[in-house]
Amino acid sequence: MSSPRHRSRSSAAAPPDDDNLLAEILLRLPPQPSSLPRASAVCKFWRSLASDHGFSRRFRAHHRQNPPLLGWLINNLYEIGFQPTLEAPNRVPEARFSFPIKASSRFWPLGCRHGLVLISRFLQKAAQVKLLVWDPITGDQHLLDIPPGFHSESISAAVLRVPGDIHHFQVVLVGNSDIQSTQAVASVYSSLTDVWDKLISTPLPSEHSGFPTMVYTGMPAVMVGGSF
Repeated sequence: MSSPRHRSRSSAAAPPDDDNLLAEILLRLPPQPSSLPRASAVCKFWRSLASDHGFSRRFRAHHRQNPPLLGWLINNLYEIGFQPTLEAPNRVPEARFSFPIKASSRFWPLGCRHGLVLISRFLQKAAQVKLLVWDPITGDQHLLDIPPGFHSESISAAVLRVPGDIHHFQVVLVGNSDIQSTQAVASVYSSLTDVWDKLISTPLPSEHSGFPTMVYTGMPAVMVGGSF
């Protein structure tokens, strides 16, 4: 008959191996830009672990609720610049997120979410407004036409990643109807299908019926899906 001490010892969970234990330790490093590069400099093994795509996904998910504020975007109509906020060694150089398009267009940042920047771009030669989705890390750009039915001077929009997919995104666009100023319209674009959903509309309150602008209610904005 085994002793209680022997039974307790045999039923205990096995300790994690060295690889898993180190991964759990690195996972809990602060989410500052210098954390993983410094860990990678220790040795080749640490570098291979810290640069693994699977570990990178876990690191981002672990710190999703408290990401550092790297800086903000500054707009002067014809150029968008990056203003860093952190001090060394976590400070990101201004040139790291330099906007690749200058002149011949006017820009208005509409928002940032999930590592993407959404910009309203006015093409002067064509005299039309388009939406630009920009990934400042990779430099990828996606220029989108505004779907028919929108008054292009009274739009607002948000960009978000498709849940569980880092390669695709959605753009939620709201604005006034280009036919009736008493109607608010909305549509959602998906990079998976490269099309805008069917336009939906709703009447605006009567006190706003004569103005081709979006209604400001003073209430909190609507969250779309898992956009937080």
